[in-house]
Amino acid sequence: MVCDRCISSVEEIFISLEITPVSVELGEVKVNQVPSEKIMQTLKKKLQETGFELLQSDTPILVSKIKAVLIDLFSQDDIPEDFKLSSFLLDKFPYDYSHMSRVFSQHEKDTIEHYLIGLRVERAKELLSYKDQNVSEVAYRLGYASVAHFSRQFKSMVGISPSVYQNNPTNRKSLEDL
Repeated sequence: MVCDRCISSVEEIFISLEITPVSVELGEVKVNQVPSEKIMQTLKKKLQETGFELLQSDTPILVSKIKAVLIDLFSQDDIPEDFKLSSFLLDKFPYDYSHMSRVFSQHEKDTIEHYLIGLRVERAKELLSYKDQNVSEVAYRLGYASVAHFSRQFKSMVGISPSVYQNNPTNRKSLEDL
């Protein structure tokens, strides 16, 4: 769950099944009583119909939470140039970075760093498609120290340079779909 609308949607699904949540937070719903297997199946189906997934193990929950905080980071205005992924995640979670990295990699078959690059590139595609900022402004807005590094990373992921993309924006994904 990435946004307030998502949290409200999930809460409504639980309430419609007469499951009163104690709390509904980013990627986590706490209830006082575990629902019956039949209700759990209905819950799972309703969540899937709305684009959510019922996770019951700590590993996918942690991975979902990591993804959610990173998506939220890129939904904000600007990423600081001195942004450090490990420090950012250490501020958000009570685990050491190596544990989070290992869990993420095992579950996603990719690294947190590659996931972050994918988010940056998709956010760059979005910003470039608006055409109100040049490539340099987008690069610095997304926390890149140099335009050259941004351009290389963008081209390796998309296959074309950011300036070429800006002239003909296509194939954008929602950050939530990454």
